Amino acid sequence: MTGEQRVAGQKDGEVDGGSSAGDGRPGHVVGIDLGGTKILAGIADHQGTILATINEPTRHGPGAPVLPQLADIVHRLAAEGGIPLDRITHVQVGVPSAVSPTTGLASLSPNLALPEDQPLAALIAARLRLPVSVDNDVNLAAFAEASRGAGEGKGSLAFVSFGTGVGMGLVIGGEIVRGEHGRAGEIALLPFGPDVHTRAPSTENGLFEDEVGTPGIRKRFQLGETTVAELFEKAMSGGQEAIAAIEAIARDASVGVASVFSLLDPAVAVIGGGIGSHPLFFESLKRHLTPLLPFPCPIEPSRFGPRAGMIGAVMLALRHARAATS
Repeated sequence: MTGEQRVAGQKDGEVDGGSSAGDGRPGHVVGIDLGGTKILAGIADHQGTILATINEPTRHGPGAPVLPQLADIVHRLAAEGGIPLDRITHVQVGVPSAVSPTTGLASLSPNLALPEDQPLAALIAARLRLPVSVDNDVNLAAFAEASRGAGEGKGSLAFVSFGTGVGMGLVIGGEIVRGEHGRAGEIALLPFGPDVHTRAPSTENGLFEDEVGTPGIRKRFQLGETTVAELFEKAMSGGQEAIAAIEAIARDASVGVASVFSLLDPAVAVIGGGIGSHPLFFESLKRHLTPLLPFPCPIEPSRFGPRAGMIGAVMLALRHARAATS
């Protein structure tokens, strides 16, 4: 998909960060949101104008076939945008895992098998011969919302994503909070439900995600061949069982969101992801959240929707590119 599109919320002529290809001329950046199901990637100029995007299924299998897929996507984006590869000044990738800020190693990635013994940024950069950074995908969505979305002008923002997986990103004072080991925001692991001490050692995705993430929902409500998207369609059509299921999911999800407010006290929490972005879920979540804490818990739907991670990746790539030339 080609065609110029300014990053949502950006004013004409406004620059989120400059980038130079080393000869003084403006360069370009690539932002990639790598998910367990799909990849959304975009190439942008130095002003943040997205010139081309690619959206395709994620490759799974032995040997991490997603790594050459990412390199191929960067090459195709450059070709679609009419940009020589050496004009790309930075590539930012968001991945569904914790990424250590000191070692660059990925961990806690149940929905996508990624190498854990070598830094992902180095593995990708070796295929491209370009500067590459890797961060948690929800961190990047949080960065987008804090910079140009619901958190613009606020001192802090938490982004909670409900979808295939469940994750959280935190931005304070314009900076992503990653934690000592890159595990800040791993809300999927929140001890949740009965007998947590017995159940926690045997969960693969985390007890909270087991209840409110897509695989857990399918198992919990015995959906069989029915997808979670179809469950929402049935609820929107008035199906009482589907409505009751969405209510139960949102009720459980509200406990996790309340935990975010009680521990971190963000100015706002943005709710996103394939499930979190659905109006039926959001309104139910908001209703169930209200009585849990003795103070207001302002939540907002994601302004960027499914593009939040990619847009955040572009924004952070622009920042890295500017820092490299300053």
